[in-house]
Amino acid sequence: MKKKPKLTAQIFGTMASFFLGIQLLGLWTGWTFFKQEVVKPMPVQTSIIWFLVAFLIATVILILLLRFFKGKLLFGALFAFLIFMGSQTVFGAALPALAATILALVVVAVRFLVPSILTQNVAIALAVAGIGAQIGLMLPIAAVLVILLVLSVYDIIAVYGTKHMVRMFKGFFKRGLMLSIIVPMRISDIGKSVKVKPGRGRFLILGTGDIAFPVIFSVSALNFGLRSSFAVIAGSLVGLLAIHFILSRRRRPIPALPPIALFSVLGFFISIICF
Repeated sequence: MKKKPKLTAQIFGTMASFFLGIQLLGLWTGWTFFKQEVVKPMPVQTSIIWFLVAFLIATVILILLLRFFKGKLLFGALFAFLIFMGSQTVFGAALPALAATILALVVVAVRFLVPSILTQNVAIALAVAGIGAQIGLMLPIAAVLVILLVLSVYDIIAVYGTKHMVRMFKGFFKRGLMLSIIVPMRISDIGKSVKVKPGRGRFLILGTGDIAFPVIFSVSALNFGLRSSFAVIAGSLVGLLAIHFILSRRRRPIPALPPIALFSVLGFFISIICF
């Protein structure tokens, strides 16, 4: 039995680079629309209920789809739609609507015609940055804090308790709905086929939820100034470092959102109290 490669500082640097790039792209997208006052935050209670109900419905639907649909076509179409929506938002922050739509379609086409780790990560980066920025603009900071607490508890239960999160993740990969960043142990593998399997030693998998929530948080924090937004991102990087430390001791699926959420919240409050 082959030993799994050790998680070195270089591997963390690769993972952190992908992670930070998405955070900054999402913050830039959100900041651009924030200045234009395109989207107004919803009331706190309404936004909490709206988000958690939407999250619950989406989770139930995905579980049912995994159970009753074995093919890849439906999941591929859903994946393409998410990439398109996020990419269009990011490009729309700097370009006219038509140009943004065309470029978003190009991103979708490249991802499916050239399915490598690189095109996967670029597509996910644009999808998460765009969709995360949109949600962050709609949610007031108090709602984000409550949602992070609820979903962090859910993440722990779903990974260690019911373990349905792990089953869902593997089911998504099998059907081509690859909602994750794939971090190769060797940077030379970045151009290899995207058809990897969760748990294989040569790759680390970072789910989109773990990447998207710091984007949502930092964009929502724009109401307190860019300093608070950058503090959230800095905190999320500390959380990512904590995940790297845990995985370096024992390689197994872990709930990544709790440490990322914890340090993001600490970063936010430090920016409010100290600056």
